[in-house]
Amino acid sequence: MRFLFWLLRLLFFLLIALLGLLLPVLLFVLRALRDLVSISFAATVNGPAPFGDRLAGEWTQRFIEMGAPLDRIDQIFRFCQLAVRSIIVLGWLVSIVFTVQLLRIVFGLFI
Repeated sequence: MRFLFWLLRLLFFLLIALLGLLLPVLLFVLRALRDLVSISFAATVNGPAPFGDRLAGEWTQRFIEMGAPLDRIDQIFRFCQLAVRSIIVLGWLVSIVFTVQLLRIVFGLFI
């Protein structure tokens, strides 16, 4: 009986230590997903093409402020457009997967 209590206590402390190590990683992932979905929702509300162009322009301006060469401004802008559009689509996919999983859990649909 004493060994069982010792083993349970050890498992409890191990679980707390593991939670302490994984909690910052989990919070980082959840915040990243929240930001991803919020960017895609903002793009949906404001129109994906104008929103993407405006955000890509802001990112290009930041690259130039950091010292990117001015003769490559077109390539930098196109890269930023690709990155923004990829982030928007990825946010849409994350929100679709979340919605489908929620419907699956709550209503038992899509089984």
